[in-house]
Formats: sequence, structure tokens, C-alpha cells
Amino acid sequence: MTAQSVILPLPSDHARFIVLRLKDLSLEQFKQQLEHLFSHRDRFISQYPQAQIKTGVAFGPELWAQLYEQMPAGFKQLEPQHGAFEMPVVPADVLIHIASSRADICFALSQAFFEGIQDQVEVLDERVYFRYFDGRDITGFIDGTENPQFPDNRAEAALLPAEAGIFAEGSFVFAQRYAHDLSKWKQLKVDIQEQVIGRTKLESIELDDEVRPENSHVSRTVVEDEAGEEMEILRHSLPYGDGKSEQGLFFIAYTHDLSIIDTMLQRMFGTSGDGVHDRLLHFVTPMDGAYYFAPSEELLEQLLDQE
Repeated sequence: MTAQSVILPLPSDHARFIVLRLKDLSLEQFKQQLEHLFSHRDRFISQYPQAQIKTGVAFGPELWAQLYEQMPAGFKQLEPQHGAFEMPVVPADVLIHIASSRADICFALSQAFFEGIQDQVEVLDERVYFRYFDGRDITGFIDGTENPQFPDNRAEAALLPAEAGIFAEGSFVFAQRYAHDLSKWKQLKVDIQEQVIGRTKLESIELDDEVRPENSHVSRTVVEDEAGEEMEILRHSLPYGDGKSEQGLFFIAYTHDLSIIDTMLQRMFGTSGDGVHDRLLHFVTPMDGAYYFAPSEELLEQLLDQE
């Protein structure tokens, strides 16, 4: 089994995240459009070998139940959070992750997928996402510092193990767009921003436990197992925005265990039982959110070949 190409490599400089519902598009038509997308992708890879072209396709639980007779253990829909802040859930059928070192190729692949079906699908979200300076969120802090760096560690965090059988090398996906209130954020002095995040702004060094607030973003999003070991996820988040209008972050994480995300969100939104929430939520607002499953390349090919 082989993981889909976008999951394990380091994030690219440019991406498109397409979130949609099939609406009037039949399953057979949808499969044909994916084949069309993959055909263009493979041709571009041959034409532009330095462009680092990668793709991933993931399915919401409702659509997955129509595509395949078995459900991966632990696959479900995301639950909304009603704590110190509200976190909505907007279920979708499909998440398409297109990544490249070139923005024009991301655009061309999106164009190839939508060719001829624009009026048959409901697009919940599609934006131009980009690497910001040295991998920073537009708050100015480096994003994804906690990501595992070595290939084996990235695979362990993101992919279902061999014991998952037909679902091995697949990955659960959490996707959520955040809109940032940068005018409010920029009113904070750098040392206060660092207290909100739990890291230094310039070097991205985690603050010592003695000085890092309990409600900092780092403190609330680190999830540990019973032995005290951090339970890692694999982030591919990227910023979006225009100079004048909305700006924010598309948070996307690949994981072998959705319960890690559940715990992380409960700790962020103040529903974990300790009465503490993530202070960063005073400056960023979740606009949506959903869970998906990205099957291995082999299982995806099997799905596309089914009549």
C-alpha cells in the first residue's frame, strides 16, 4: 500500500484546498472527474518535474459509505464544540488537496477537475493558499513547529498501520478554515503575543513550562498519552487572504487517530472539563470544520475502477 502523494512530504509553497458536495453529480461522473484530474496531474509531472506536484483526495463519512462497503475503524463525522467559543461543523463530501511549488499548476489542476461540472457541484470552499515567509502563519508565528520531521515519524503520525488491513496507508483528515482578526492581534505587544501562542515569535522557541500560560495555544493543543508522550499529527496548514479583505489559515492535519483531534479541540474550546480555553480563539474564528478519510493510492484506484 502507498499513501497518497501529498501526505508525507513537507508542505509545498502553494496549495488549493477544494471542499465540495456532489449535489447533482453522480458517483460515476465524480469518478470520471477525478480520473480527469489525475490525468492532468501526471502529464504536468512529466512536463514540469521540478514543480513538486502532489495531490490528495479524501471523502466525508457519508460519501465514503456510498463508495465502499467497509468503514475504517474510528471514522466518523466531526462533532461541534459549544464551550467558551463555538466551533461549527460543515460536513462535506470531498476534500481535494492540490500542492505544488507553482501557483499556476495548482490553478490548472483545479480547472481540470471542475471542467464541465461547475453547475453540478456545490463548492463550499476553494482559495489560493501560500507559504508565508519561512513557513509562518500571518500572525507572524511559525506554523507547524510540532510537526514530525523524519519520514518514518511522519508516516507513524499520519498513516493507518498494517493492522488496518485494506485501509493501511490511508489517513484520517481534519480540515478547518480560520479567519483572523489581525487588527485586534496587532494591538498586542510581541511579548503578549508570545504568551498567547506559547512560543517566541522570531525563533519559534517554546516557552518554558514555568512561564508558559496554561491557556496558551501550545499548552492547549499538545495532547499526551497515558505515558506522557506527545501524540503527534501531521499538519499541512497554509495561510490565505487579500491585503484588504479576509485573511486567515486553512488548518489541515493528517492523522492515524481522530481521537487526538477530538481531544485537541476540546482543550482548545474549553469543553475538556478543566475550564480553560485557548486564548488564541480571541483573535481567530473557526468558520467550518469536518473529518475525512484519504485512502491509499491502491484503494483509491480500486474505488475509481468500480462500476
